[in-house]
Amino acid sequence: TKMCLTNMREAAYRMIRLAREYGCKVIVSSSDSTDHYGEYLQKGADFVLLGEGEQTLLELVNAVRTGKDMQTAGKSGQDFSAIRGLTYLQNGVPYKTPARPVMRDLDVLPMPAWDLVDIPAYRAVHMEHHGYFSLNISTTRGCPFKCNWCAKPIYGNRYNARSPQHVVRELSWLKEQFDFDHIWFCDDIFGLKPGWVTEFANLVEQGKLQFKFKIQSRADLLLQENYVAALARAGCDNSWMGAESGSQKILDAMDKGTSVEQIHDATLLLRSYGIRPSFFIQFGYPGETKDDIRKTIRMINRLLPDSL
Repeated sequence: TKMCLTNMREAAYRMIRLAREYGCKVIVSSSDSTDHYGEYLQKGADFVLLGEGEQTLLELVNAVRTGKDMQTAGKSGQDFSAIRGLTYLQNGVPYKTPARPVMRDLDVLPMPAWDLVDIPAYRAVHMEHHGYFSLNISTTRGCPFKCNWCAKPIYGNRYNARSPQHVVRELSWLKEQFDFDHIWFCDDIFGLKPGWVTEFANLVEQGKLQFKFKIQSRADLLLQENYVAALARAGCDNSWMGAESGSQKILDAMDKGTSVEQIHDATLLLRSYGIRPSFFIQFGYPGETKDDIRKTIRMINRLLPDSL
């Protein structure tokens, strides 16, 4: 994770140490470990997966099992260099194999192993605190925009999406199995691909799926009325917008590619379709002044987002 980074990194180091004490092979996959694989290897990780992990993990686990079979047979030595997207210590020095290409067809991935999740425990906690039951799924990977504060060690600037049919199949299965009330689509940007949200809304209606959901999006995308209308038709009741600042100077310094006026107009359009707008806000960007902060506070007080 890139949130609460220092705390999470230390927690990961502790988990590595505890796992090693129990004799486990330790494989790490994350944004932070992709950026700082040397530190994770020095803390005791046997392998760090660089970038997307599914294919690399499968090949690595099979290779480790083969190595155990070799040891059982009295043979020694194992070479992992043919596995792309991997790093490990070789003579005390991190060795990186060639990079693995980013997956383009996400529909080839199998359904997540929902049977391994203790759903009743999650349901009980969410119902206690929120009064409804929510699950989260992803429909895309990556973001093609270039906000200069954003870390993209896994997907870079690529953007790949599951098909609407693939997503709706999973939602239909989850509804049948767990009867959820709400979905949080945890994509960096939901439905950026032209026509995706319209097709998704059509399939949700055809399948008679009844649920509410929240997304993350951008101010300029939320100015497209056909996009917002399709979101509302599919059941979206909350959109988190990467507003970041009420100062155009700061938005430009971030290479955000959006304007304060777009934030204002997108907020009004969302509300006109019954979707609650929420803002991501940043304070303390390099070069930000008290006047810039006042502009952000004035924007928040003027537009009154549902959440920050």
